[in-house]
Amino acid sequence: MGSAPIQIVDENDQPVGSATKQEAWDKGLIHRCVRLMVHNKAGKVLLQHRTPTKDIFPNSWDTACAGHVDAGEDYDRAIEREIEEELGWSTLTLTKLGKYYASEVWQGRKFNRFNQCYKVEAEQTPTKLEEGKIDGWKWWRIQDVKKLVKDHPDQVTDGLRQVIDRYY
Repeated sequence: MGSAPIQIVDENDQPVGSATKQEAWDKGLIHRCVRLMVHNKAGKVLLQHRTPTKDIFPNSWDTACAGHVDAGEDYDRAIEREIEEELGWSTLTLTKLGKYYASEVWQGRKFNRFNQCYKVEAEQTPTKLEEGKIDGWKWWRIQDVKKLVKDHPDQVTDGLRQVIDRYY
């Protein structure tokens, strides 16, 4: 968890090698991420809150589940693994929201990545808190998430902002 090499890809999202996350961020290597938006029947979305000690975007709200695609994995396998690790759930029926490329710099780290976004409907709130990564969960009305992203960009991850901007 966290130490496996991640998949490095070219500008066409074709695998070309592997590296550690830190190498990818330092060198600006293009890599892959997966993101999951969880919706409930009441129209709310579930967000995770990252711990204050998280290496990137500490103390910030993020999509319900997100992570890097490990070397040799495809997007679908990576999201299944991340859901198990971060939510403690398995066997969900996922819908693909879309895939996009984003290039950003945050505190000297270069995030050049393809992001495959998924969504799922679920009613339960996770009870799992992945140690050192997640310290809480909250259901949000989508208009409140949009307001948070707009008014307090320092309180959200780049990934959450990108998903909200593109798909909501």
